[in-house]
Amino acid sequence: MPDRTPLSIMLSASLLLTGVGVAEAAAPPAGAPAAESERLALLNTIRDEVLDFESDNRVFTAHVMYLANDFMEGRVPGSRGAEIARQYAETAFEQAGLEPAFSGTTLTVDGTEIQSPFSSWRQAFDLGGRTEITAADLRVSVGDKTMAFEHEEDFVVTGLGSEGEFSGEAVFVGYSIADGPGGFTSYGDDADLSGKTAVILRFEPHDEDGRSVLTEDGTWSSAASFDGKIGAAVERGASAVVVVNTPTVADPRINRLDSFRSGRPGADVPVLLASPDAGTTWLQAASGKSMAELVAHANDGAAPMALGGKVRVEAAMEREVLQAENIGGILRGKGDLADEYIVIGGHIDHIGMGYFGSRWGSGKLHPGADDNASGTAAVLLLADLLSRGYERLPEDADARSIVFVAFDAEESGLNGSRYYANNPIAPIEDHVLMINFDMIGRVVNDRLNFSGLETAEGLREIVQPAMDATDLELVVPTSMSGASDHSSFLSVGVPILFSIIADFHDDYHTPEDVAWKINFQGGTQTSHLYYDIGMLVGTSPERPTFVSARDRGRSSTPAMGDIRVRFGVSPSYSAEGDGIAIQSVTSDGPAANAGVQAGDRLVRWDGRKLEDVEAWMPLLARHEPGDVVRIGIVRDGQEQTLEVTLEAR
Repeated sequence: MPDRTPLSIMLSASLLLTGVGVAEAAAPPAGAPAAESERLALLNTIRDEVLDFESDNRVFTAHVMYLANDFMEGRVPGSRGAEIARQYAETAFEQAGLEPAFSGTTLTVDGTEIQSPFSSWRQAFDLGGRTEITAADLRVSVGDKTMAFEHEEDFVVTGLGSEGEFSGEAVFVGYSIADGPGGFTSYGDDADLSGKTAVILRFEPHDEDGRSVLTEDGTWSSAASFDGKIGAAVERGASAVVVVNTPTVADPRINRLDSFRSGRPGADVPVLLASPDAGTTWLQAASGKSMAELVAHANDGAAPMALGGKVRVEAAMEREVLQAENIGGILRGKGDLADEYIVIGGHIDHIGMGYFGSRWGSGKLHPGADDNASGTAAVLLLADLLSRGYERLPEDADARSIVFVAFDAEESGLNGSRYYANNPIAPIEDHVLMINFDMIGRVVNDRLNFSGLETAEGLREIVQPAMDATDLELVVPTSMSGASDHSSFLSVGVPILFSIIADFHDDYHTPEDVAWKINFQGGTQTSHLYYDIGMLVGTSPERPTFVSARDRGRSSTPAMGDIRVRFGVSPSYSAEGDGIAIQSVTSDGPAANAGVQAGDRLVRWDGRKLEDVEAWMPLLARHEPGDVVRIGIVRDGQEQTLEVTLEAR
């Protein structure tokens, strides 16, 4: 067996794992089937052998103190401290007896591809970075006239595409919507853009006031996103894409070219963004139609239209790519359930010197003790506890495999969890549950937010014994709480449980989120609650069945990479009632500048009623930096309307 001695506050120290046991988990319910009673009784017996509150509290404390040490540089991706933190998690998983979760390289032996036996604790992914445009050209020839457009005034090369050079024909494809609300489409079944430049209008069909006709409230639907438009054109063979800021929409973004200069590349062809004036000049000359006629053509969903003349597109760029890494280990299951998976995770990164997302501004170290050294500490502790619990199961027991992951780059957009959800170690449909910890270190009055029971049928019944056994007061909200790594799993159909402190504090995303303020006992209690949940779900013969957001009566969960803006508040995750209770407001942030105050309740967003945070996320995903939003807030029983200018995340 590997050495199970946990990592200490200092690398050279060690911790003893001795102490007295804690209270037993819930007894089997009266009248339960014999097999179920035996299973719960066995889990109680194992629990008594594995858990020791004093010892586990020392381990939890050591993990938090180490990860929140100043030496870790705020664990921002790209820093030396972030790499040390990843090494620490990797070592903790190894000491817990886990196997590396991620595959090694693929080798070819005698013409046959085999997986390398050298597996990895790390799942690397590109985080984006700075993009410098080194060459840009857009010129159009119609008849004997050549129009040469100026980079950064008439158009920009975006980071949404790749380098490349193309000369040839162009095709006007309207909004390039493949399958929009109500069945709207810009394409026929046989649309072929091979060897051509696709010219796309930004946004979507709209009325004479410039507002969407695809949604009830006139706001843009998800079909207006760049990713979908560009993807639809590239799938049909386009060699280059030029998006034109549509002059007839009621959206201030049409006057800007800077939002997508940088970005995460999603297409392997050049992607340019043109101003309304440049686009109008080109399209009218090449089609012989007015812009009003072209917009009407696009609004009708008419077939793509060939444009006269030739277009030349050139894009060259240098990308400085930052790489991040999830750290993961797997506890192998047993028997018939071994090929089903539970993910237990929390993000290991933070914001360094306040480089982004700080409520105080940059320049001072942000240790991130609660956010999220505390959640990472729970993941590392549970890796050891559940490993020892599984060891004590009978050889013929059935138990699901558990994947423990310290997710990277959560603070900049849930990047690590989204990458895992899209690149899982096993088919995503074999993932039964995702458990997420984000800020569990400052529990007050034993109150812990406990979300996600409604994301799966049968989940509450499976975990109820653990809920009954804990001394914590579980604050179970009526809807999903917060935007954290669990959102990435919800979006791909995996049920979740999510815990965060029920009573938020003002040290969030400030230099004051330090280790000495952590309630270590509360974090250990939380870890013990989830030990019970891990054993219950891991060995349950019943599998919880995912319930979609639509079936829960909620808006669809957006891809978090699509949320490019920040509002600048911390919601209260335990407050009940309609709207979003504002716990605190970031100084000099968009909300503060608009007059939002702590204690307000956000109830409307551009005229749409807000029920809770989960309903708010899809609306945020429709915006870009610089958008002006009219919000409704309730203060002292009276509703007020304010205008907020959103900023980049």
